[in-house]
Amino acid sequence: MAHPQARIRILATALTGALALGACTPGGGTPTTSAAASPDDMCGPQVVVFVNAGDLFGSPPRRQGPPTAAEMEAELTRENAAIERLQISFDALLYCRWTEVRVVRSDAASGVFPPAELPTRLAAANGRLRQDLARANRIRAEMASRAARIDAAVEAAAPGTRAASLRDPTVGGGTRAAASAALPLRLRPENNAPETGRLSAGQQVTIRAAPGGFAFVDAAGGITGYAPNNAFTLLPTRVAAQAADNSGFAALRTLVATNLARRDNFAQTVQLADRSGDGAFELVR
Repeated sequence: MAHPQARIRILATALTGALALGACTPGGGTPTTSAAASPDDMCGPQVVVFVNAGDLFGSPPRRQGPPTAAEMEAELTRENAAIERLQISFDALLYCRWTEVRVVRSDAASGVFPPAELPTRLAAANGRLRQDLARANRIRAEMASRAARIDAAVEAAAPGTRAASLRDPTVGGGTRAAASAALPLRLRPENNAPETGRLSAGQQVTIRAAPGGFAFVDAAGGITGYAPNNAFTLLPTRVAAQAADNSGFAALRTLVATNLARRDNFAQTVQLADRSGDGAFELVR
């Protein structure tokens, strides 16, 4: 049977290949660079995929003159796909980091290396996570700068589009809801991710859409995390009925709303992982 670290490398290589199939920017956008995986990092392949997915956001959109609404629709379609790839690659990298720690603890318990080395090895793993998060925060800042240019181009091509998108109660501010039962919040949108906190039955929170049937939950006292979106009862809200969109920009406004939501989701994932601090791996048992 393969050693646990070898199994992780095999899985990591398979994941890299799967994600790399979609690594090229659709529609002839800015190509990504190709980084090399470190042989000393069992999560090296995931790092490479994440770095390549984030390269796009380091440069402004390339256009020939002011874009039309149709051209902005095509650009936002590509942009939204790129953010989705970035989110998937970051989630995969975080999952690998937690798996890495489980392997280190298992190796210490089974005598693969002396237990006295465990603190040093955990510190090294935590250092690699800190590097990942520093990179993610840089990408988040670059994404915000790039998004400002996109938002300006959208407004020039279709005035009022951003304001109309922000009026959607599911974008930006989230939706008020109550936990249907007591439940844990998770670090990532996965059932086996480390817990970041717990909600009591009936506790009121703000939720936002997240991948995989989960919701990003913002509770009182700075408690945040992910939980299944069917674990909540939506609270009634008073939202003024919006008139039918007769502007001719309905598709563009939908793409803008999706773009805002995906940018928020990535930023929330980075913030949540960052908040775990140097003691993050103490959650992994």
